[in-house]
Amino acid sequence: MDFCTALAKQLMLREIEKRRTSDNIVVSPLSLNALLNMVAMGLKGPTLDHVLGFWGSKNIDEICSKSSEMMAVVEDCGSSQKTEDGPILAMVNGAWVDQKYPLKDSYKEMLKTIYHCQSKSVDFATQAIKLRDEINSWAEAATRGLIKDFLKEGSPDPCKTALILANALYFKGSWDYEYKFDESLSRNFDFYLLNGATVSVPFMTSHEQYPCGSFDGFKVLQIPYENGKLNRIFSMYFFLPDERDGLQDLLKKIIANPGEYFNYLPHQVLGKFWIPKFKFSYCFDVAEAMECMGMKLSFSKNPEDLSEMLHVPKGVPFFDPAIIQKAAIEIDEKGTEAAAVTEVDIDCGCSMYEPEKFDFVADHPFVFMIREYASGFVFFTGVVINPSQSN
Repeated sequence: MDFCTALAKQLMLREIEKRRTSDNIVVSPLSLNALLNMVAMGLKGPTLDHVLGFWGSKNIDEICSKSSEMMAVVEDCGSSQKTEDGPILAMVNGAWVDQKYPLKDSYKEMLKTIYHCQSKSVDFATQAIKLRDEINSWAEAATRGLIKDFLKEGSPDPCKTALILANALYFKGSWDYEYKFDESLSRNFDFYLLNGATVSVPFMTSHEQYPCGSFDGFKVLQIPYENGKLNRIFSMYFFLPDERDGLQDLLKKIIANPGEYFNYLPHQVLGKFWIPKFKFSYCFDVAEAMECMGMKLSFSKNPEDLSEMLHVPKGVPFFDPAIIQKAAIEIDEKGTEAAAVTEVDIDCGCSMYEPEKFDFVADHPFVFMIREYASGFVFFTGVVINPSQSN
């Protein structure tokens, strides 16, 4: 999980440093972690050793244990039907395997037992378009309509695709009763962009005390979600740089000290307090981001290392996998709704006191995270660069 959270942070920093995007970013480290763990469970040999190294895991047993812990968090929240009872959380996993390369029984059983993942034998060569529509419908249903048209035209490749593994994650939470926002107080204000321009966007506010604190060059504010009957405590964290152009430095500090800012935050009486509403989606190439971190995932040198996963015919070449994630998020006065779909395409050769008041005005680019307290899992994270955009 630490690897996937670090990957998300590095992605955001790289995009900001290169000024490659003026778009907002949202990523789900948890969804990515689930998918990559499913891949790791089917590897052996040098490829597995390589993966364990940059995953930071000792062995497959440790990955299985972490995966079971992850699924336990999801299942603990699975009984919520209304956000008043606690966040609604759902995870669905799927596998579509070409009939020429059937899954090993032991791997199929592992997917089913740990991830409740059902596998389907298909013929990519003749059913590629039908399967694209099927997987897109699966993703849209699993994310309650937030993720649409996940696979684009040309995917899956009818000649090369041997296996598609996919994870879909959905989250919906209402702000805790003590921290709810009053819609009648919402106002439009200027939000300062990285290029110095401004846009007018709706901001929300409250007169409550929030857990928040100051650090070197930035502030952190925590808004808990209603947990109802659940034992799991979810919160959204806002990381706001002191300077309007301080996003890049902020990301570097978060990367250097990933866990420090989630410790006890005192409840502060807020002076000026405004957070913009936002709604957007983001899609990125996970394989490219991993390669930029020097952690390329490749099966081309040792295709036989996939033999714990698939029946791999001798001499059939396998290529570097394509890994894509698309995520979406919306926050308003009531709460948060977010979803993500992550997919790997494995291709082969054709074949408490009155303190000083604390201002928190998020009127310039900032970082956010949705995190579960006990496990420390980061479900979603991202940067808001322009809340007026709905990319």
